[in-house]
Amino acid sequence: MDFSTIDSWTVVVSESQPSSIEKLGNLIDFGNPPAFFDFADRQWQRRGEGDASGWDLLMDGQFILRAVGHPGVLSLKQALTLMGFALQVDTLFDTKLLRRLLAQRLWPEEVPSDEVMRTLEVLETLDEPQRLSMTLLKFSKFPDRRVQSKVAKILGRCIDSAEVMDELFSNPDGRVRANLIEGISRRNSVEMLLPLIERATRDQHTRVSSLALALRARTGHSGSNALIKMRANSKMNDIRKSAEAAQRIASGDKTPLDPVVPLAGNVDSLGVVDGQPAVAPAVEEVHS
Repeated sequence: MDFSTIDSWTVVVSESQPSSIEKLGNLIDFGNPPAFFDFADRQWQRRGEGDASGWDLLMDGQFILRAVGHPGVLSLKQALTLMGFALQVDTLFDTKLLRRLLAQRLWPEEVPSDEVMRTLEVLETLDEPQRLSMTLLKFSKFPDRRVQSKVAKILGRCIDSAEVMDELFSNPDGRVRANLIEGISRRNSVEMLLPLIERATRDQHTRVSSLALALRARTGHSGSNALIKMRANSKMNDIRKSAEAAQRIASGDKTPLDPVVPLAGNVDSLGVVDGQPAVAPAVEEVHS
């Protein structure tokens, strides 16, 4: 969903205060504006040269906030770049980005899935998402399994409540459960979640059980490691692929299995495009 330059600016200035729009009009020609990213990047460079007025206007008027959170305005790579700039001057920018989705909108009907997904793609790259966890929990109930899946991956890294983790794991969609286990694998220690991980090793969804076995193997459980090796030799593609991912986790690798990259369509942890509908449980069970 790539907008024209005019459409992008229309989104960016929406809901802005008239005074902010007037100030912006002194810097650009609204009839023939530059590409938003190029303009914002230039204002950041000018800030480094001693003139912060343009960048401050983009931040104070929430123009950067709206642009980063909308997939039609910026590519993912551009959004990540501008978020990196913004966090250098406003350490709460990530919190504001998430809360913007809920501002003056009826939940969940008026919250656009594509904007939620872009926001989560950006927030997924943060090293420490803990302070966003309470707001992210709200999105774990969002009626779009793509969103639930992405939220589960982020929350798996930072939620300490066993009760909340059990609730997240009760999701009927296998890729949501798999992403939760993948998120848990990013932790330095998984000891407190071993009961959940043990339960996940018996999950009917192959990817879920393979990733859980990997975490058990990481803690020294030799039987789990043996099962992963067996699955890695399977002639069934989904079983083999899930085991290959599990072997990375078992080795102690804590990097994302599918890092956020500026592709045409974000790929989730089950290797399918997030834009596709969720796999039906009956199909998952046949291949597990």
